[in-house]
Amino acid sequence: HLPLFSHWNPERVLIVGGGDGMLLQEVCRHKEVRHITLVEIDPMVIYASKNILNFVSQDLYDDPRVEIVHADGAEYIQDP
Repeated sequence: HLPLFSHWNPERVLIVGGGDGMLLQEVCRHKEVRHITLVEIDPMVIYASKNILNFVSQDLYDDPRVEIVHADGAEYIQDP
């Protein structure tokens, strides 16, 4: 929450890694955020989070603000 509270207008957020959804869940609580890009290299991490671990709601990944990109985070940052 601290980075979002310290920014004057956090409309777009990039999460690199974090396919378990814990950080995504916290970012989604901020209604001023309009778009969240979640970059996760391994699709199985998101699958496991949704279907096995149940750390967060399965609906979290279906939030219309969330874009999931399966890619290496370092490469994505260099060429989104």
